[in-house]
Amino acid sequence: MTPDRALPRPTPGALVALVALGVLASLWSLFLWAELFRSRSGAAPFCPLGEAAQCLALWDGGFARAVHTWTGLPIAGWGMVWGLSAAALPLVALLRLAEGRHPGSIVTGIRATAAAGALGVLVFGGVAAAAGTFCAGCFLTYVIVAGYAGIALFAWRYLGLPEPSRGIADAVGATAAAFLLLLYPGRSTPLSAAEAGRAALPPVGAGDSAVPADPALAELLSSLAPGLRQTLSDSLLLHRTGIALPVAPARFLIGTPEAPLRITEFTDILCDHCAELHVTLAQLLRVAPPGRLSVEPRQFPLDAGCNPAVSASGRPLRCLAARAQICMEGHDKAFEYSGALFAKQKALTSADVYALAGPYRPRADLEACMESAQTNARLQDDIQLALRYELDGTPLVLINGKKAVAFAPFLYAMVLTGGSTDHPQFASLPAANPNAHVH
Repeated sequence: MTPDRALPRPTPGALVALVALGVLASLWSLFLWAELFRSRSGAAPFCPLGEAAQCLALWDGGFARAVHTWTGLPIAGWGMVWGLSAAALPLVALLRLAEGRHPGSIVTGIRATAAAGALGVLVFGGVAAAAGTFCAGCFLTYVIVAGYAGIALFAWRYLGLPEPSRGIADAVGATAAAFLLLLYPGRSTPLSAAEAGRAALPPVGAGDSAVPADPALAELLSSLAPGLRQTLSDSLLLHRTGIALPVAPARFLIGTPEAPLRITEFTDILCDHCAELHVTLAQLLRVAPPGRLSVEPRQFPLDAGCNPAVSASGRPLRCLAARAQICMEGHDKAFEYSGALFAKQKALTSADVYALAGPYRPRADLEACMESAQTNARLQDDIQLALRYELDGTPLVLINGKKAVAFAPFLYAMVLTGGSTDHPQFASLPAANPNAHVH
């Protein structure tokens, strides 16, 4: 065996650099985590070096929500787990060098941690790219991880992987310790406004539709946490000042045509927030007082293949699903069909678009409709109408022809008040933030 003193060793300078990068990653992730917490408590995130809306789009996206739900830690929390592990392991290596010992398996642990960080950057960066979103704050994390990997994976190639099994165990142990340390604050991090807002709605089947509007509104307002009350106040302001146009004739309505409140939705089948909105509207249709609400589905596919307002192309599925949903208009299962498409959103294929419509419309008939000039004209009508509202993404929500937001308690409040933003009970809400961003 090679004598311990003859084995190649990392330099103290390189280890100090790795400790510094790990500490920097931890502090930066802590800052982003704090901003996430602030945004979900009703404040606008600082989101350094970039637009707050870009940060929120990633933080509240389907991938980030799934990570938080399944692991108990938000993405920023995992960044902090990595940073703590990335700092602790080279610190242990420095102590061993100071004692005249070879770091041994710690070198492998450090290199494994660097590889895990690089893999995480590739995954989350790919998610951001797929969503067409750039978060400069997250990008700085990528730079830190890249610097760490540059030292541990490339500059340290001459060190090899000493004691690989034990080294992997060192990396896993450090990660597990950091994870357990941060699990409680991770579980204490508020849900996104969309998730928490939907949870504030009356449960389906609880008989809430029999409750008069004013008591139901009072119950809603009293149930909201401070952050959600702020978001509701901001939503009301955005609706008061939103673009208002004459209500366009509806091709197809779900619910009571004579309802005093019409919610019009413009959606894209691969949009996370659109899928959330569909779930919210399904719940609203079940709990709204009888005769109060109708929903008008319209399409705004985010693909240049059928939408001249969009520059990016490459996902024909968006246009295909939009045309299929237009062709299902008038069918009593049209809303359920859209829900089935959204439910398979992450794995949806062109074949699914046809297969899910199979119980309601023969494929040959559906294909003929989707290829018709009439369907294309209806799709272009939807797109042109949406553009008149200067939308900055999907979903676009209108209430009685006026631009609104998709926040569930706001939509339910509008159902209860018939679309009035000046109900006396709203006076109990905090002052609206004119710079707030509510999707």
